[in-house]
Amino acid sequence: MAVEKEIIVAIEFGSSKIRGMAGCKNIDGSVQVLDVEQVDARNCIRKGVVYNVEKTVMCLRHIVEKMETALGMRLCRAFVGIGGRSLKGKINTVSRQLVTKTVISQELVDSLLKNNENTVYAGCEILDVIPQEYRVGTEATTDPVGVLGNQIEGTFLNVVARTEVREYIIRCVEAAGLEVAGVFVSPMALAGCVLTDTERRSGCALVDFGYGTTTVAVYKNNLLRHLAVIPLGGNNITQDLCTQQMEEDEAEDLKIKYGSAYSDLNQEELAKNLLMNNGRTIEERVLVDIVEARGEEIIKNVGAQIKNSGYKGKLLAGIVVSGAAANIKNMDKAIVEFLQVEKVRFVRTVPFALHGEAAGQVLRDGSLNTLLALVGEGNLNCVEPKPVEEKEEVAEEEVTVPTQEYEAEAEERSEAGGKEKDEDGGNEKKSKPGFWAKMKERLEKFANSVSEE
Repeated sequence: MAVEKEIIVAIEFGSSKIRGMAGCKNIDGSVQVLDVEQVDARNCIRKGVVYNVEKTVMCLRHIVEKMETALGMRLCRAFVGIGGRSLKGKINTVSRQLVTKTVISQELVDSLLKNNENTVYAGCEILDVIPQEYRVGTEATTDPVGVLGNQIEGTFLNVVARTEVREYIIRCVEAAGLEVAGVFVSPMALAGCVLTDTERRSGCALVDFGYGTTTVAVYKNNLLRHLAVIPLGGNNITQDLCTQQMEEDEAEDLKIKYGSAYSDLNQEELAKNLLMNNGRTIEERVLVDIVEARGEEIIKNVGAQIKNSGYKGKLLAGIVVSGAAANIKNMDKAIVEFLQVEKVRFVRTVPFALHGEAAGQVLRDGSLNTLLALVGEGNLNCVEPKPVEEKEEVAEEEVTVPTQEYEAEAEERSEAGGKEKDEDGGNEKKSKPGFWAKMKERLEKFANSVSEE
């Protein structure tokens, strides 16, 4: 059967989980969520980068099988996102001196862009290029075509990552039986989904708090100006708590239930003991101090990246926060206190409506924002009907028992077939008794046995 709507399939390689989603985009901008699957990826992905290809392929195959069962269709391709520790933005400048004053043409601008794309970064490849501005003579502009000048200089932000990051992702997806329909830079896809036009124009820092990394993307005047990935995330807080002699799952639960990124309570108010497994306890003050200390470190690293961008104090829209690791209590207070900003907006879910039974699997904690953004970026059908297995029908031979009217004919065939000559006229050979001869013998035996009785 034909697919009525294009079904977009997207896969996100997170530090804690590999997630897959299938959905249809509606005319009104909403998304029909058809299925969401995820598997634990902590033993095959580190800091958002594949390090164990074989285990990653196994996880992907598991997701593909479950999605095909849920959809009743075969997955043939998927869109994927690239993020992780090695992702970053690099500023590069390309200039061209002209012999005489010339009207800048589009061909000249394209040649600058092509020269920039040929820039070599040791061990890295360029994933995307964002032109920042062009300078013709002493004037800066974002659209130099038509301007008169004898020199042009273009400034570009190259989004780069280690070469093997993209290579490993594509290899794993193809080994799982899928074609890679498209590769997106995850932070840019997320920004395109959750940031408003005002935030991109006025300036903001999109901060995505993940399990193993924290990504900072700075926007100003509708352009990405800075991109960096901090190798610290929510799991670092959990691991700090594990130093208090507790299991990781228990530390995660205590962090979510009692942890605080910023606490204004005094020591007396934090004096109670919290019950742990096996009847053990931990002082609330100790737990809060650990969570707050690591949270402060991560947030201050975010502040350092904003400063490195050159736009500190120029981001009128403030900080936009996404990601599941940002759900620690008082995270907003911590950001305001440690970064000295006034505006902080949390993105718990995407700004468009979600429909379908599977939409209930999308929690409002920011954990699936990037995956939904990848589905939104997809523009190609990713499924096809499962082939129907044709079974050959074998006709059964009908066997009928001969009646008396056929007995004479059977006897004649038996006598005639007793001896026959071969095709060469050679020696005679005995023929094997046919079906009717055997049947006649059985009938005679049956008749004799009846007469004897």
